[in-house]
Amino acid sequence: MLELVLAVLLACAAVEPVWSRGCSSFFCQRFHRVSGLNAPDPGKPLFLTPYLEEGKIEEARSLSLVGPLPGANVKSYSGYFTVNKNYNSNLFFWFFPAQERPETAPVLLWLQGGPGGTSMFGLFVEHGPHVVYKNLTLGYRNYTWTSRYSVLYIDNPVGTGWSFTENDTGFARDQDDVGRDLYTALVQFFQLFSEFHSNEFYATGESYAGKYVPAIGYYIHKNNPSAKVKINFKGVAIGNGLCDPELIGGGYAEFLYQTGLVDELQREYVKLQTDAGVKLIQQQRWLEAFEIFDRLVYGHVFPPSFLQNATGCTNYYNYLQCQLPVDQEYFSKFVTLPAVRLSIHVGNLTFNDGSEVEKHLLQDVMKSIKPWLGVLMDSYRVLIYSGQLDVIVAAPLTERFLPTVNWTGADAYKKTERFHWKVQPSDTEVAGYVRQVGEFYQVRGVFQSTTMKWVSGIVSDGPELSSATCLLTLTWSHRHIVPTFQHLHWFPVRVGVFLLLDDRPI
Repeated sequence: MLELVLAVLLACAAVEPVWSRGCSSFFCQRFHRVSGLNAPDPGKPLFLTPYLEEGKIEEARSLSLVGPLPGANVKSYSGYFTVNKNYNSNLFFWFFPAQERPETAPVLLWLQGGPGGTSMFGLFVEHGPHVVYKNLTLGYRNYTWTSRYSVLYIDNPVGTGWSFTENDTGFARDQDDVGRDLYTALVQFFQLFSEFHSNEFYATGESYAGKYVPAIGYYIHKNNPSAKVKINFKGVAIGNGLCDPELIGGGYAEFLYQTGLVDELQREYVKLQTDAGVKLIQQQRWLEAFEIFDRLVYGHVFPPSFLQNATGCTNYYNYLQCQLPVDQEYFSKFVTLPAVRLSIHVGNLTFNDGSEVEKHLLQDVMKSIKPWLGVLMDSYRVLIYSGQLDVIVAAPLTERFLPTVNWTGADAYKKTERFHWKVQPSDTEVAGYVRQVGEFYQVRGVFQSTTMKWVSGIVSDGPELSSATCLLTLTWSHRHIVPTFQHLHWFPVRVGVFLLLDDRPI
């Protein structure tokens, strides 16, 4: 059976058109490969590591400055950090210093899910300063994280998006590999942009990055004490993260039934299958467990899934909207334009669809990241946020695994009441619910699609709450908020919210 799973995966990646598979699970965003171009010269890729090793910092910074982009321009930097010379493994980054007070603004690392989803999706579709129009020109996002925070987008792991390796051994096989490569890139980033070295640093991401974020956080936690380049690591934020597939997957039957996506007979079938999948996870039969859940829900290697057939829908990020919005594909065409390639320093390299990353991480999909998450919850600020309309990592499924995380606040968390929050104290509408223990925050959003524009289950520009990046200030008088965090800054994101504990006034 294990051989069958791998054989089918390899066959799909080799012969099936990538765009025909869609994005039907946390395996988010597949893009066609683009390499050989007969268009204008796209320039050469910019590898910054040699400049850093030779101490040519200013030259490296100057070279990495992003060139003109069609329609809108915000000062930014991009290029490649080599993370493994033996395999020529390189991670692509695109960095946007904060537009307001960059000298003190926290630095955020953003990681997309997948595995194999490019962080260019987050940049252009979710919370970056740019939006891509149908005619492949840029506009400015009304509300963006980069207005008040410096954001570092990295195509992670190696082989995702613009990142690449020249050796099969260079692909990540587990979260140890992911954490190591990201850490190597971050050390170089803070060498290149040393003025941000003392700024607070947060690792953030969503979906399958529910593993990547704890991985890099834990790697920093382990290495920082003895590191020459210390990172001012303060915390992590994870949206709808696949942190614990056993407990998340084990709750599908009841969740799908309660939302009306399956009937009572279908619920029994889902329960039978998830019980079998959970048992395989407990036996560490990772590939067999993956096949169970893929046939049942994900539908990536064995499409269509049972759930796709039962519902007739392929959009698992907002179950009120059956199909994915078409405008989320614009950016993948935009970034492969020759002029854009030249400006962001990727040359004629391939914009990877993530299938190779997925293949190499297949053994990792069903594994839990809870032990590392518990360490971070004991030592740093941690936000776990969930949206109401996501299917793959739904809010109640996140709440199934959180009580089982081993950390010092576990007992208090189980006894702590949640409280509601509003965008403004005078609002009549409730924006979400918060549970807080120490510096751990769990947020559950209650946004409705009638007041938002939804893109792959992630809130984009829209009225009132405005976007995944709308900056809000909430003043709490609730007894569970400690005084030093009375003023909280939130971003609504992925049908949920994003929290940064930042005392700077708006």
